[in-house]
Amino acid sequence: MKINSRLYSLEAIAKESPDWHFNIPIYQRLYVWGEDQVLTLLNDLVNAYERGEEIFFLGGTLLVEQAGGHGRHFDLIDGQQRFTTLWMLCHAWRGALTPFLATTTDDKRIEPRLRFAIRPEVNSFLETMVFGDQGRTVPDDEATKRMRIALDLMRSVFEKRPLPAGVTNLQAHLRGLTEFVFGRVKFVITTVPRETDLNKLFEVINNRGVQLQHHEILKARMLDALNEVERGPYAVLWDACADMENFVERNLSGNFKGFASEVADCYESGQLTVASAVRAMLAKRIQEQNHHDALTLAEILQVPDDAQAGGGETETEATEPTWVRGMFGFPLFLQHVLRIWLFERGRPDLPRLLDRELLALFEENFFKPSENRTENVRSFIDLLWRLRMIFDEHLIKWVDQGEEAIHLISAISVSTSSGKRYMTRSRESDSHQGFSLLQSMLYHSQEITTQYWVTPLLYFMHQNPKLDPERYFAYLRYLDNHMLGSDANEILIVRSLSFMKEPWQRRDAIHAAELAKPSGVKFAHYWFYKLEFVLWFQKRRQTERWRKFRLTAKSSVEHISPQTPTERDDNRVDEALDYFGNLALVSRSLNSEYGNLPFNEKRQRFLNNNKSRLDSLKMDLIYESDRWNDDMAFSHQQEMISCLSDYWENTSRLVP
Repeated sequence: MKINSRLYSLEAIAKESPDWHFNIPIYQRLYVWGEDQVLTLLNDLVNAYERGEEIFFLGGTLLVEQAGGHGRHFDLIDGQQRFTTLWMLCHAWRGALTPFLATTTDDKRIEPRLRFAIRPEVNSFLETMVFGDQGRTVPDDEATKRMRIALDLMRSVFEKRPLPAGVTNLQAHLRGLTEFVFGRVKFVITTVPRETDLNKLFEVINNRGVQLQHHEILKARMLDALNEVERGPYAVLWDACADMENFVERNLSGNFKGFASEVADCYESGQLTVASAVRAMLAKRIQEQNHHDALTLAEILQVPDDAQAGGGETETEATEPTWVRGMFGFPLFLQHVLRIWLFERGRPDLPRLLDRELLALFEENFFKPSENRTENVRSFIDLLWRLRMIFDEHLIKWVDQGEEAIHLISAISVSTSSGKRYMTRSRESDSHQGFSLLQSMLYHSQEITTQYWVTPLLYFMHQNPKLDPERYFAYLRYLDNHMLGSDANEILIVRSLSFMKEPWQRRDAIHAAELAKPSGVKFAHYWFYKLEFVLWFQKRRQTERWRKFRLTAKSSVEHISPQTPTERDDNRVDEALDYFGNLALVSRSLNSEYGNLPFNEKRQRFLNNNKSRLDSLKMDLIYESDRWNDDMAFSHQQEMISCLSDYWENTSRLVP
């Protein structure tokens, strides 16, 4: 099936495709947008224009081509509410927008570019927007009620909205606004042929939702800068990277029959991280199958199917459910990659990482300035591929193990089956437990929506591709200490950038001073998580339970000796109550369960619940004793600070 996806403006359609007609099929709803939706769009458009933005993304539209008389005819399958609103706006604001309203037939007849199937009352209303009423009765019925309300809002947008400072000429302002909407408002149009199975298409749309995700819009914007020949391989690379719920090589292998074996060979030759080598393989396959720049339905809609998820040809691989997921989504990964891309070109860093601002961050920091856009897109997607390969090989993923998911780095191996070679991943063992545990500590202790430590770690591995994984582990220990456990005053994004510039820079430790304060529940959770890793790292061979320790999400600071002890509790603390020695990080449910129970009862519950698997190494040390008092709490605190200090000193010696 030939499916094409491209970024369009109203101007591009009016000039390049003047004979395009758009039809709202009978099975689609009438226009249903309310005032809030219309006003939101209008305000967004006006704000974008007044801010001087170069482009405004409106979302996506899915079209199915139909047989017709004059020109090309398309049914709007997805995005018809936005598209209809935009068409009506061309009538309400006119000016530069007028050419989009109608088309001219071969016999010079003018027809509205938009029509509703078997809706004569609606079509009559649309015709009045193009031709005026010309003596006809303007429809005033329920079918067009919301369209009429929308038009009134469009015409009166500046009645309640003040003009920006310095603007005195409303007509000139409106003229500039219509030119902006005509040329700068962009949306992705995906076209499929008329023989498309609509039932299957609707199933796919319903499963994935009607809105294109921001990274899909970004993909269309990127690919639009490339020529037709190279667009296909780059699109496949992008799509393989975009699916964070599987390993990237499996995403890649599912594109062509028998491709998994080629991917495995490429990995063994050391070329799989080299985007140009992978693109060459893809170009050959695409040429063989005459794909060119046509994208599959699954590629456009980003819906994984068996072929994509399988990563091989054997029945086992083709049907095995996905058992991994990334530690975060593709939009955040794209921003980490963009930071590295910008850094390598000496350009300013991103001001922040934020999923919902993906398009705005790329518009401001990647697409401006506009020169060398094609080369920039090529280099960015090549870097995206390389970093995603590094990410999958060396960074943790959530791995399903029975009824739970744990953080693992899955080891890669190449196996042979029926004469075919495949890359395989381990899900049962962790070849780098320490490295995994440290990353898990950082994941749980840092803001999940940013994870700033990932950028300098990825960059270090990108710059030092031949190092042993133990060296990467050593660097991350150093990075954690000096970026997150130091006296730095900069915000994290600035701090992380400084370690890309100088990866082994030295800073002063703050743990001793921080953990000596009576901060109580206000202690940063980072210190509890970090201590768990340090204890495991220093004493991991102490017992089998310690060797198998895993970090889990915790969100509540627990007082070992409760804040409100009972009279029968003779293991109390007074002075040490809110000090680090008398505290531990636990799940909220466990904190609720422990409550104000006496020390001995908490201890017994902990021992009963941690016979085979430890929830907290700090608490395991505390509950080795059946006694607890101020002296013991302060002694435990000093021991923990000493552990952190020894770890800091040993890690600082790793500088090359």
